Amino acid sequence: MSVYLLNRLILFSWCTSVLSPWWSGLLFVAICASGCGADTAVRSTDVRRYVAPKETTLSARDIAQANRQTSGREPARQVDYTLPEGWTEVSGPSGMRLATLAIGDREDGQEISIIPALGTMRSNVERWQKQLDKDASAGEIADLVDKAMAKAGSVDVQGQKATVVLLAQASVDGGEDSESILGGMLPLDESKTLFVKFRGPIEIARKEQKKFIAFMASLRMLQNNGEQAD
Repeated sequence: MSVYLLNRLILFSWCTSVLSPWWSGLLFVAICASGCGADTAVRSTDVRRYVAPKETTLSARDIAQANRQTSGREPARQVDYTLPEGWTEVSGPSGMRLATLAIGDREDGQEISIIPALGTMRSNVERWQKQLDKDASAGEIADLVDKAMAKAGSVDVQGQKATVVLLAQASVDGGEDSESILGGMLPLDESKTLFVKFRGPIEIARKEQKKFIAFMASLRMLQNNGEQAD
């Protein structure tokens, strides 16, 4: 039924409520005659068929691959260096770390981390010593740090003085298996320092100390485009 004819039937319904039956019948005939003509008939061309485009769905594998492509980009490298013989690079920039190295192979080697962090050199050395001697008092930690800082070495890194300190676990008898921290500290600005840290047996720390110092000397800070910073 066309909209035109429907409107006329509504009009007829209203008229029957106010006109006499004779006039209502006459009006109905007139409406049918005018509303059912060729101009108001439903043609085949008036009926159109629409095909909605099929919605594209992604599988879990497609979504995972897309996430890897957008979020898996490697961050820009911020530091360059020369690895000593026997050292390997485990990974580049990841999270807070600028790099993770190993003395030995990737799987079973002793880990070395390179991390920029806030805080003074002294406060970080105290924190490291506290990691080795958790039950020591503040006074004992301060005394151990004083002795370690007095023996600390220094190395030039692009005209900047870097400090290398060896901390030993004081709560044990000092045997070859006692834990130690060999740390390098390179000031980057007034508030931030680049820390290179090895934590492991004192025997390895002493054996690798010269290589560690040479590694510190090879450090080169890079700009975001990978070029060496001035």
